[in-house]
Amino acid sequence: MGKRLLIFAIFFLSLLAFTIWRAQPPFRLHRKLLAKLPYVPDRLLITDLDDDGHPEVTAILGDKPPIWVRFPFDKPSRLRFENCRAIQMLVWRCQFVPKALPVLTADGRLRLLRWKDGKAKLEPLPNLPDVPMEGAFIAQGEGTETVFLGVYRGENVWVFILSPQGEWKFASRFKSREIDDLADLDRDGFWDALCLNDADADAWVSWGGRGEETVLGDWLRYGYPKIIDLDGDGWTEIVMADEDKRLKIWRFDRRERRLKVVAASPPLPVTWADFYFYLRLFDLDGDGRKEIVEADISGNCWVFQWRDEKLRMWQGKAGLKEVGVYWEQVKFGDHLALCISQSRPVWLFSPRIWLEGGKLRWQFWKVVWFSVFCLLPKGEKALSPSNWRFQEAPFELWFAGDIDGDGSDEVVGYDDRWRCWRLYRAEVTEAGELRWRDVLLGREKPKAFAMLVDGEHRGLVVGWEDGRLELLMMESRR
Repeated sequence: MGKRLLIFAIFFLSLLAFTIWRAQPPFRLHRKLLAKLPYVPDRLLITDLDDDGHPEVTAILGDKPPIWVRFPFDKPSRLRFENCRAIQMLVWRCQFVPKALPVLTADGRLRLLRWKDGKAKLEPLPNLPDVPMEGAFIAQGEGTETVFLGVYRGENVWVFILSPQGEWKFASRFKSREIDDLADLDRDGFWDALCLNDADADAWVSWGGRGEETVLGDWLRYGYPKIIDLDGDGWTEIVMADEDKRLKIWRFDRRERRLKVVAASPPLPVTWADFYFYLRLFDLDGDGRKEIVEADISGNCWVFQWRDEKLRMWQGKAGLKEVGVYWEQVKFGDHLALCISQSRPVWLFSPRIWLEGGKLRWQFWKVVWFSVFCLLPKGEKALSPSNWRFQEAPFELWFAGDIDGDGSDEVVGYDDRWRCWRLYRAEVTEAGELRWRDVLLGREKPKAFAMLVDGEHRGLVVGWEDGRLELLMMESRR
């Protein structure tokens, strides 16, 4: 009897050890505290202000002095630039690395902040008058992905482009601050600006070097026009769904020397009662060139592809109601997916009960945001919305990026039912479904993210609600 119990105990312990070993994720997560900031940043920039080839982190909050955190992979040190203030950041995902940070001095002059010879230096910008400015902003076009700096004083706007080497170069001078994106539409060597007015939903092009404007008309509300080279021929097009509910493609005509419509879709069955209509750009089939994705609040989707002077259209039903404006493309291995935000009322797994004004209050359900992932098939089949496979995830997507460098994105999401955030890693099963694995669980709220890549080192920099700046790194156990 004792021998049998021993054999059973050995078998049971072996099975338990094997189960625990299989349950462990095939990677390790390392957390490293970089700094404790005096304020909670709303943006984290990856910069290389000392131009040593090793990026560092610069924390920004409104117009407060920026804080520079050096050597995040070695010995973190914090430096606050008190003699300048940050400028307005209109960039949601800051995936660029500038070697000089545009700042405003106490007297309102714009300078480029660098770190040379062990001290901070403020340098003037070329082609910019050395006088106090009214304001400045940094933005990035969704179509061209061009990062640009706009500086304005009165009716004059000076625009600078961030080069691939991380330096700011003068682009052009305009009379409008409503710049959404820039490109050399006529290829005359001067940058041209696509300008959008949100209040009136009208669009126009300001031609750099000429001082002229071309009115494009009104665009369908929330369907923001975009500049992009759709067919890869080197000439950029303007994609716009205008008030007659047609998708139109504008391009510069070299013979007539003007912008003209080169393609238009049939009228889309969109009613003004829907009010919400979204236009986004994604590479759905993985060929390196983007397609146009349009959707309305009722879940109708249209995909357009412009190739060889022809406009092709696919139509389908997403089956989603009240789709949010936040769309993002993520990659899981060799599978591409679109992430769509959606809201609906849910029961809270941990009801909220609190005292307020001497009265007991409670909350058992609320309207929360969650994510729906559209797993795309490979090749041309991905262009048809009817082939998309929708799968709900119990969190609202906050960030997606390849933290460990294996070619697959990890995602950070917030589960409003449990009031906690999680770092997830997704796997695509043989049945073509997403299986989520929790990597990290927490109660604090992340406020800002940035991907830091330095040679073989890479990680996710997170700014927490208590001012902590932390680096998350993942490595494989194999």
